[in-house]
Amino acid sequence: MPVPDSALAKQARELIVTVAPPFLVNHSVRAYAWAVELALHDDLRFDPEILYVSAILHDIGLVPAYDKGGCFEFDGAEASQAFALEAGEPPVKAEAIYDVIALHMADTLPPEPAPEVVLLWDSTGTDVTGYRYADVRRAVVPPVLAAYPRLDFKREFGALFVDQAARKPTCTVAKMVATGKLEAINRAPYDS
Repeated sequence: MPVPDSALAKQARELIVTVAPPFLVNHSVRAYAWAVELALHDDLRFDPEILYVSAILHDIGLVPAYDKGGCFEFDGAEASQAFALEAGEPPVKAEAIYDVIALHMADTLPPEPAPEVVLLWDSTGTDVTGYRYADVRRAVVPPVLAAYPRLDFKREFGALFVDQAARKPTCTVAKMVATGKLEAINRAPYDS
């Protein structure tokens, strides 16, 4: 799994490890790993730094310090965009990171989305519910899960979704909870 060796990628990893619980950190890394796999499967070219930073920070809006009371994907997108700008990245890159994160919970994607948007949208589904799990090479799954274990992910992440849905009934997460997302999480093809 090619991980960008840029200052921005390292700073994003340092940030999420510092502020998020380990189960959420590992989920973020796995989302990147599955995205790389899906890109290989779909023959999609992508910007590794934008995809990596977006994957690593995509759920930062679930962390209390970054939960501004809005839908977590937008709170996280805004925080990540600000993070990129503060790191000295050009506005176009910061906006691309915003888009990838803001759209990862969308019901449908806009016409002709950037590859990074498609890959994170798909790969978060791979990790949360098993969406497109069959498109990930079987040989890759055990090493990724060994390096970044799930740490009771289904229960922990489900609890975050329930909390978000209760506090933010107009957000996408509330609709997902109401239409069976928790059951889909529990049926994912992983032990925890």
